[in-house]
Amino acid sequence: MEAKIRLRDMQIVRTAKVFRVLGTIGYSRRLIEGIERTRSGAAIFGCMLGYRRSFRTLDEAERAVRPYAKGGHEHPVNSALQFELNQFELNRVAKPSDYAAFYYLRDRIPCIKKIFDMGGNVGNLYYRYRDYLPLRPDAIWTVYDLPDNILRGRALASEKNVDNLQFTDDLQQAEGLDLLIVSGALHYFDKPLPEFIENIKQRPKYILINRSPLTEGPEFAVVQDYAGMIRVACKVYNRSKLVADFKRLGYEVLGEWQAAELGLTVVDRPSSSVGAYTGLWLEQL
Repeated sequence: MEAKIRLRDMQIVRTAKVFRVLGTIGYSRRLIEGIERTRSGAAIFGCMLGYRRSFRTLDEAERAVRPYAKGGHEHPVNSALQFELNQFELNRVAKPSDYAAFYYLRDRIPCIKKIFDMGGNVGNLYYRYRDYLPLRPDAIWTVYDLPDNILRGRALASEKNVDNLQFTDDLQQAEGLDLLIVSGALHYFDKPLPEFIENIKQRPKYILINRSPLTEGPEFAVVQDYAGMIRVACKVYNRSKLVADFKRLGYEVLGEWQAAELGLTVVDRPSSSVGAYTGLWLEQL
């Protein structure tokens, strides 16, 4: 069984590479999209591409990649890699899209005491941001993530004698926030962020979303492949709907930028590929 899975995986990876190249050529790109729009064509592509095709929902993508996922976010290689990166402080260098976030945080950071970082891994963003933005002495930065990342994050914080960085796997702790951060994680949650915020009694004043793939077309899901080691399903949300849902909750988008260092290729629907991820700064008005 394992041998069959490995062979099927190799076939999927190689086919996806061919589709990726063809998707950059005008005629073949249009041909791929035309075939994919037909029922029989979509079925053929689904057979050829397996988990590398696009899906309607995150659940469909997760089920398709499960035999090949190698643990996904919970893979020990994933958390161990992030831990080592922080150990060597490689993640403390700000990425281009971080500077847009710094612009909006710069004048507001003195008033921000309670921060909740959804999907913050082992505290990557905390260690990066503190070198550029001075947190107030009584500020508490709480990271929400998977149990294994929490254990590693606590160990790293202890090693670095950090006392204002906390970790939790309980979303109920996201009450009474000054700032909610979702950086590089929005697309891994099946429940839209506005739905989560709607259930918070004391909603955050500020929301920072960064490095998230958004679309102006229909929402869909795909599987991301990190060098063949870690494969995870992600959902591409519709930008206009996301902004409208936030507005309904009393939030206004005061800033938007591109995270040009990141993109997402959709091999069976090239026109749906995301050339650059998006960042948003929202405030409760």
